[in-house]
Amino acid sequence: MTSPPRIIALVSVYNEADIIAASVDHLSAQGVGVYLLDDGSTDDTLSIARTRLGQGIVGIEELPSPGPPGVPRQFSLSRILRRKEELARTLDAEWFINQDADEFRESPWPHLTLAAAIGLVDRLGWNAIDFEVLNFVPEAEEYRPGSDPAQAFHRCVPGAAFDRVQVRCWKKPPGGVDLVSSAGHDVAFEGRRVFPIRFPMRHYPIRSEAHGRRKVFQERRDRFDPAERSAGWHVQYDGVVEGEPLITRWGPAVEFDRDAVAVGLQLRHRIVERLVAQSARLALEGQRLRGEIASLRDALQKGDDRARAAEASVRHLQEELARRLAEVFASKSWRITAPLRAVWRWLGGR
Repeated sequence: MTSPPRIIALVSVYNEADIIAASVDHLSAQGVGVYLLDDGSTDDTLSIARTRLGQGIVGIEELPSPGPPGVPRQFSLSRILRRKEELARTLDAEWFINQDADEFRESPWPHLTLAAAIGLVDRLGWNAIDFEVLNFVPEAEEYRPGSDPAQAFHRCVPGAAFDRVQVRCWKKPPGGVDLVSSAGHDVAFEGRRVFPIRFPMRHYPIRSEAHGRRKVFQERRDRFDPAERSAGWHVQYDGVVEGEPLITRWGPAVEFDRDAVAVGLQLRHRIVERLVAQSARLALEGQRLRGEIASLRDALQKGDDRARAAEASVRHLQEELARRLAEVFASKSWRITAPLRAVWRWLGGR
């Protein structure tokens, strides 16, 4: 059996102490190594991560603050993504994943690990993978820090429109990749071929109402880079109002069924969606052409009506002229002047 390729997930973290152990353990069990980028965590994220160095984690890097000393640390996603681009060029791996600590990626085929599934995609000749986001919602059962979130979260909702594109896994190309242009959502590189079937990604952004309020209102929203906000980034918390439940805007959640998700992903993949979109465009184009044909038919009908009216008018004029000429030729004056007209023509008159 062919061995899976060497895969490294580039995981950026900030205050993820409650879930970082489960995240690293999940990736390790799936055959994926972790290179951790810590963006100034103030909790136990780093100390927990260091216990797994060499056991799932292949490297840990503490990112320096982007601002001068004494200035509150700002969250600059573009800076993190540029560092991930550099790591993807220099680290010894065949495939990379742009990952956050609260994301749990899996194979769409339950009998294959994530690494084995990526290896299959590689052998089939594709070099990038898209993901389907499933946001899991907190329930009455409290999430126990460090435990597998799948044991505490059972209901989910589809990802929002801004999370629809998730091409975050790629095979190392000769010329490097671009993550910054798409805010990390849609890796770009020369010769990219995205596998049609999306892989599932379980997302646990809010582990409880208390965790969500701390994350959104204390640790995240006020730290976003204003320039990135102006560019349309960091919209995930737009519309969140302090004091209101954080997950109500997500819509109704449904019970997670991994087998049903796997079947759905293989029936509704990127090629099918492209064909459906193309069919819809062709239907609209057909509707437009039918409208133009109907307009042309109306114009031709009006032209025919005008032509018939003109033809009738010409016939009427011809009939009127013939009648007038007949009257002239039949008149006494015409007969009397006939010899004079003959002399005139003999003399060369016109």
